[in-house]
Amino acid sequence: MNPSVLLFEHPRIPSESHYNDVANAPLSACLMSGYIAAALRQHDVPADIYEAYLADKTCETCFAELTRMDFDFLGVHAVYFWEHTPELFRLLKRVKESKPEVPVVLYGFFPTFAWRQILETYDCVDAVVVGEPEETFVDLLDAYARRGSGCFATVAGIARRAGDDIVLNPPRPLIERLDDVPMPCRSDLFTQSLGGVVLGSRGCYNACTFCCIPPFYGDHTCRRGRSPENIVTEIEALLPRLSRKYIYFLDANFFGKGDAGQKRALDIANRLRVLNIEFGLECRCNDVTEETFGLLAEAGLRDVFLGIENVVPSVLKRMKKGAGETVTARALGILRKNGIEPNAGFIMFEPDSDLADVRRNYAFLSAHNLLNQLETTANVLYHREIVLRGMQHFDELEGRGRFVSKDSLHYEGCYRFVDPSVQFLADLMSVVCRRVLRAMEHHRSPICWRNTTSSVSQRVNEYVRGFFDTVLQRLEKNDISCTDDALQRLENEALDFIEGLIVEERVCQS
Repeated sequence: MNPSVLLFEHPRIPSESHYNDVANAPLSACLMSGYIAAALRQHDVPADIYEAYLADKTCETCFAELTRMDFDFLGVHAVYFWEHTPELFRLLKRVKESKPEVPVVLYGFFPTFAWRQILETYDCVDAVVVGEPEETFVDLLDAYARRGSGCFATVAGIARRAGDDIVLNPPRPLIERLDDVPMPCRSDLFTQSLGGVVLGSRGCYNACTFCCIPPFYGDHTCRRGRSPENIVTEIEALLPRLSRKYIYFLDANFFGKGDAGQKRALDIANRLRVLNIEFGLECRCNDVTEETFGLLAEAGLRDVFLGIENVVPSVLKRMKKGAGETVTARALGILRKNGIEPNAGFIMFEPDSDLADVRRNYAFLSAHNLLNQLETTANVLYHREIVLRGMQHFDELEGRGRFVSKDSLHYEGCYRFVDPSVQFLADLMSVVCRRVLRAMEHHRSPICWRNTTSSVSQRVNEYVRGFFDTVLQRLEKNDISCTDDALQRLENEALDFIEGLIVEERVCQS
């Protein structure tokens, strides 16, 4: 009889310092446990998913429920959740003490890059799956059924202990045909919480220094796409379970490279047209073309996350991003021509930025009407580059001695900006914009994101962009001393004014 597997989606305590930051895990990670469960079930291995995160359960509740559950093997989709990550390992330590005979194996982006640090630090973890997990889990459970705890030594794609050493087994080749991978398991809770999310490809043809997705798959230029037929088959099976006929593609980039990538996208669009659905996707600016996006819009495309990131040539070169102002402006024009207002991915503050770079970014955003809605403004005016192990820039900054601190597992690197004025502005806008975004989350707030066209939302938007511009001008003129006291005064000034606008609106509504 095959051992039973429990795949654990652990709680993720919200971060104060990283509120609204999503770089800790790609969107596609939400399907990882579902893919593993489907692969195991295909091989007659009983596999269930404990969705503690979606059910909003606490670590204490998880411990109580895990100790009562009956399973032979625990897989943990370990997601880095900033300063609270040690809570996961405290929980796993207690689970291991309660069930010492049950192997605990981690998988996901975070453990793929921090396997050595995790295994050196936490003896409650028996092994780590490195990279693409489905076939590794199938082989691992087959070996475990035959050899028990000695299974780890023979399975490719595993990091493990060998006596007093930490070793990495030979790498596992990537799955060649994604069409052969069974559709991911999705519970009712999953579809109710996350809707119709679909992953049509893995990897990316580019190698941006701030991205962890290509390194996760072991090749900085490897992108594998499922066939359009296979994608549509999954969508057709998923639609009856959705309250709204809407699909969001979780691909890091919906497009493959060059003409072949455009041709595949056109094929998908033609197939989606007959389904009468709406959908969203993510892409780079250079992949936005008149023909393809005209057909995609006709097929139901409504939402596009556009990876602009920056418009300064020197910064883009350091990011290995490629697209510049002309290409980005053209992409914006094509999307808007087709009735799509993009959600802009933008890194305003890069570690080596100076004030001239920030000014150029701000001018572009303003000139191209990307600061007209509060939700967008509050996002693009504060984002700094986040640097995590596995990203190319982590190795570069670590090699140059730029980190002033790291977390306990040396996974997140914290740096100072080269330009103290950029540091000052980045710190200031982080506080102001995160406060605005928090207020927008509350459905009773006058500036709730569902009502971004309200007069108070527009007033707050105008204030935030004006505040940014004014502080930037003063820094350019050396009119601000970049001290902690000055930072606190400006924070208080901005937050008091914004709160005043919100309170005034509440009084008017009452």
